[in-house]
Formats: sequence, C-alpha cells, structure tokens
Amino acid sequence: MKALMMAVLLCLAVNASAACPAKRPGELPVLPTGAVATEEEMYRAKLAAEKYLLQAQAYMDCGVMNRRQHLALAAQLEEFSQMYRENIEFQIRTNIIAEK
Repeated sequence: MKALMMAVLLCLAVNASAACPAKRPGELPVLPTGAVATEEEMYRAKLAAEKYLLQAQAYMDCGVMNRRQHLALAAQLEEFSQMYRENIEFQIRTNIIAEK
C-alpha cells in the first residue's frame, strides 16, 4: 500500500514540475529606428524589450523546450538584443553630435 501511495505521489510531483508558470514569449516587440525615434519612443521600446527578454528568460528556465527549440529561441533573443543595442547606440551618438 505504501509503495502504491509513493508511486502516485511521485507521478503527481513529476506532473506538477512539468507545468511552467511562465508563458511562451509572444511576438518580438517592434523596435523604432534609432535615427528617427524620439527619446520617448526609445524609452517605451526599452521597456517592451526588457519585458520580452525577461519573459523569454523565465520560459527558457522552465526547461519545457527540447534542445533545438531552446537554441532557436536563444539565437532569436541574441539577434533581437543586438538590433536593440545598435539602435540605442545610434541614437546616443546622434544625440551627442546634435548637442555639440
């Protein structure tokens, strides 16, 4: 009887850990072009980007994806982060030049 009860509890524990509290990240946020975006637009883009990256990281940490899915999402996040950095750096350089 104890063995049967332990088997049931073990199955329930495994099933409970399989559920991930984080949702799969949705669409990538749209990034404005740093050359023409206002500071307000870039600030909103920053908040959206940070929210997306945190959600994606939480989902990746759940371990519900297979290796191929994990690598694909990691590559997508790296590309998104690089595009964001380029837009931010361009806007910062443009603002520095405009202030001179």
